[in-house]
Amino acid sequence: MKYHSFPGTDLSVSQLCFGCWGITSDFHWGDRSEDESVEAMLAAVDAGVNFFDTAPMYGDGASETLLGKVVAENQLRDKLVIASKIRPDKMRPSDVVADCEESLTRLQTDYLDLYQTHWTSPDVPIADTWGAMRELQSQGKVRHIGVCNAGVGDLGDLVPLQKPLTNQLPYNLLARMIEFEVQPRCVKEGIGILVYSPLMHGMLADKYNTAAEVPDGRARSRHFTTDRPKARHGEPGCEAETFAALDQIRAIAASVGCTMAELALAWTIAKPGIVSIIAGARNADQARQNAGFLERSLPTETIDQLDHATEELKNALGSNPDLWDGGDNSRYR
Repeated sequence: MKYHSFPGTDLSVSQLCFGCWGITSDFHWGDRSEDESVEAMLAAVDAGVNFFDTAPMYGDGASETLLGKVVAENQLRDKLVIASKIRPDKMRPSDVVADCEESLTRLQTDYLDLYQTHWTSPDVPIADTWGAMRELQSQGKVRHIGVCNAGVGDLGDLVPLQKPLTNQLPYNLLARMIEFEVQPRCVKEGIGILVYSPLMHGMLADKYNTAAEVPDGRARSRHFTTDRPKARHGEPGCEAETFAALDQIRAIAASVGCTMAELALAWTIAKPGIVSIIAGARNADQARQNAGFLERSLPTETIDQLDHATEELKNALGSNPDLWDGGDNSRYR
């Protein structure tokens, strides 16, 4: 396992972060076995993963609760970097403090290594929220602060106050939207990018050959027609471009002798500004596989082939970094 050390800090995180969204059952991931989730988390630790990302929104607190239980029962707190987030409806300064306290209780810890905004609120200036987060940092309840899903406007507001340590963003071979504006800005400012949905909910793990095979809970993104039951983006989607790209990625993977998932993760970690990839695992075998996938380095020629194979889809999705909402990408101000 390789690690990234943030300049000017004592924080070092594994290039693979265990994503805790799917460790409990919900509408997106379906039913999950708690025993298998626990085994997956412990297997990740054994493979060298020291970074775990969760949020109150994941299972309405159930994800934080299970992670806290595993960490406490296995005496792992001093060995792990734990990140959580503020609920989008708790962005007012007084609510930030209460939300953090609730997360600390569920996680059975007295500090978070990284505390992040989950989404920008249209009703609360992000600078106000940031002030409350800095106060928590001064109290020692959070060590470092960052953002998720922050656009160039948000970054412009925050950098003069205090540069976020990280920006957590959706990014993968099928979702390259941040390349237009957000990724270059993060690189310029020295803000580390944490990538979520690196396998695009199983699509880059070669789980589906057609759009019809993708469950409605996972077919909410802008790749799919807005007629899917849980979609809210209001766009026509780009299913033809998506599955044409998958066919090409599958062929490239075969040509270099690796799986699509291995190829996808290796491509992502090679891109500018990426410091860690957040990937969940249903069981211990998946956790070990994900860790192994990041051991591979891709030659420039293969990266270029993958860029070309997904260029049409990149242009079809455009510069709106949001996976779920279409239109004016107002959530990424």
